[in-house]
Amino acid sequence: MKKLLIISFLVALGLTAAKANDLYITQSGATLNLDIVQDGTNNVIGTSSTRVSLIGSSMNFSVTQTGNSNILAADVEGASASVDIDVTGTSNDIVLNCDATGNYNCDNWNVDIDVTDTGSTGDSSNIDIDVGTIRNSADSDVTLQITGDSNTANIDIDGASAPVSLTVVGSTNTFNVDVDGDGDSAGHSVTMHHTGSSGNFDVTVSGVNDANTNLITSGASHDVDISQTD
Repeated sequence: MKKLLIISFLVALGLTAAKANDLYITQSGATLNLDIVQDGTNNVIGTSSTRVSLIGSSMNFSVTQTGNSNILAADVEGASASVDIDVTGTSNDIVLNCDATGNYNCDNWNVDIDVTDTGSTGDSSNIDIDVGTIRNSADSDVTLQITGDSNTANIDIDGASAPVSLTVVGSTNTFNVDVDGDGDSAGHSVTMHHTGSSGNFDVTVSGVNDANTNLITSGASHDVDISQTD
């Protein structure tokens, strides 16, 4: 049976007594459809110590956070998961993991994360994505788009055929991408686009053959380290 959950929290920003919403979810079962909407500041969907736990295959997980200083920390375990995260605001933290523990894997994982604010920037946001840190994650696709200043993104994908696309517009960006796993054939791929200044990139693509990295940068003071192994 398909499960549908729609959770909406609105915090009136104009009220001095407005409080943040803290949301913690533990869910097990296939075909989950979970939509979460939070509007306000200092809202929480899981923390580093108490993450949201979603276990099951063929799930759809959608999060919309509007406001500043929001936190999202979730473990999504299971194959064929679709994760869509839209964050509008500054100083937001996103941690998304699929560790492939137990009987579940991270194959066919599709993640799309967009971070902006009302002024077309998403300043001082931290994003950490780990897919298949214990098992390989076959045919996964992670797309991350950031518009703004002083953003940090860490993406670690272990598995075959796992394209990673990172698009950043802004300045003072630091993002590390590490893709391990099975190369050959049509495995590994990292596509990066950066516009801004003072960026620091570390990209490591590993495996046996097949490593593809496309990098387009614009700006000044780049420190880019790319290592591709055969």
